[in-house]
Amino acid sequence: MNAKIPNVLKENAAANMLGMSARTMQRMRLDGGGPPYVQLTDRRIGYTETALQDWIRERTVTSTSAATAANMRKPK
Repeated sequence: MNAKIPNVLKENAAANMLGMSARTMQRMRLDGGGPPYVQLTDRRIGYTETALQDWIRERTVTSTSAATAANMRKPK
């Protein structure tokens, strides 16, 4: 079977792609609110490009009222 291995970005590259700091990504991981990640080793994580794109797509809104409504539906 020739399964394609997804492209995995390092934390800094993923943060740059999303326009945020690596520290923000770390906080989101702790809170469970960030994009899904891959535990590469005990000390290294990565993010697949597909997971980042999906995470962005899930947060795309067309108006501020849609954004407010989406935030109200999220469990705290």
